[in-house]
Amino acid sequence: MGVLAERREKAEEVLQNDTTHKIYFKDSRKMKEVTSESVHLIVTSPPYWNIKDYGHPNQIGYRDSLNGYIDNLNKVWKESIRTLHPGCRLCVNIGDLYLRATKTTPYQIVPIHAMVVNSITNKFEESVVYLGSVIWQKISTTKTSGGANVMGSYGRPRNGYLSLDYEYIAIFKKLGEPPKAQKEIIEESRIDLEDWRELFSGHWKFNGVTQKGHIAMFPDELPKRLIRMFTFPWDTVLDPFLGSGTTTKAAFEMNRNSIGYEIGFDTNDGENFKELIKNKIHYFDLPESERDTIFSFSDY
Repeated sequence: MGVLAERREKAEEVLQNDTTHKIYFKDSRKMKEVTSESVHLIVTSPPYWNIKDYGHPNQIGYRDSLNGYIDNLNKVWKESIRTLHPGCRLCVNIGDLYLRATKTTPYQIVPIHAMVVNSITNKFEESVVYLGSVIWQKISTTKTSGGANVMGSYGRPRNGYLSLDYEYIAIFKKLGEPPKAQKEIIEESRIDLEDWRELFSGHWKFNGVTQKGHIAMFPDELPKRLIRMFTFPWDTVLDPFLGSGTTTKAAFEMNRNSIGYEIGFDTNDGENFKELIKNKIHYFDLPESERDTIFSFSDY
């Protein structure tokens, strides 16, 4: 099958979709475009602390102090919680961090997950409660910040280090009554017992993805699970750190509306980051006459 035929086939599928998807190419520390309490789920993975230069002067993480990094994230969480409807979930995918030994400090793990959870629960205790974290075991190499697959002095007791082959999905609930869904939609969205046990287990095990063009991509499986667990069709999903567009792609494919914020990043292969996102989210799979009905992009 040729490229045009494949795109035509995809277009026939996606044209059945009547959702809308808004992407703002700007800083998510201010999300004035999003109405308060209008979002039904937030799924995101913030940039790593002090690992990767994404090439934007206002990026979060790179060259921030650790406290500065947490403070900047709190500005995003504040806006995120404002937009979130009461009774709905904020889900944050985040991992801990290898810190190399220096002349003055030993090798250690920085507990970023614990710091983010503690920061959100303390700073926004009147708005949200913490509901625990999924441990996502990534079946992949563990080279987050220069670490190897085998850590420490191999074969010598007392000199080994744990391999960070896992990340967390921290889950928070905004206090208050959730929105009501129609009975028919509730029944259509029912999760069977086997799937329920897998989804709401405290441990997930599925592959990460090959990082191409953007270092912090997560696999489609991650937002799709959370969308299935915590939303109904035509609900709205927000990702304040959209990255390559995975959350928008998952929302589109699952008949949910979405909003994404992305300040911008340098790709590994020189591709424009906006075009990378559009390619991923099915924008070019639609006929030209339909694209801007479903998707909208704004730099302001």
